[in-house]
Amino acid sequence: MSRDFSKEFFAAYHAAVFEALGEDAPRYNARIGALLANAWQKTLKELPADSAGFKEAIEAWMSGPFRFSDVARLEFNDDGTAYLYVKGCDICNGNEVLRSGGKKGVCPISQMVKSAMGKALKTGIELTGSEKPGPVGECYLRYKLGK
Repeated sequence: MSRDFSKEFFAAYHAAVFEALGEDAPRYNARIGALLANAWQKTLKELPADSAGFKEAIEAWMSGPFRFSDVARLEFNDDGTAYLYVKGCDICNGNEVLRSGGKKGVCPISQMVKSAMGKALKTGIELTGSEKPGPVGECYLRYKLGK
């Protein structure tokens, strides 16, 4: 019997895990992101060597077995930047639970993409920020690719 987690369960679980980590949450957030990137990498026969291949591979994973949102779309720009557009994110709901308790939200997805992109494209990646233009669960995660 297959069983999916409810959004409410996942939000409460995400909030509880990161609240339990306390002051160490940011450090563990980066580590969790790297571990998730490793899990993605293990699903591949080989790492994509360019941005088009990376976009295709990561979007396929995020719309299939690692579906954490309704939309997860990656775009690369000619100026050496990239962004991940996310809408309907389950993790954001957990961050709202944290914020309602006076805690800071944490996003392992931002760190996962940073780690995965760095490994695949063999360059340094900097997470330069996030914008939240709409309702809870919608954001743009912005990255700068190294030269």
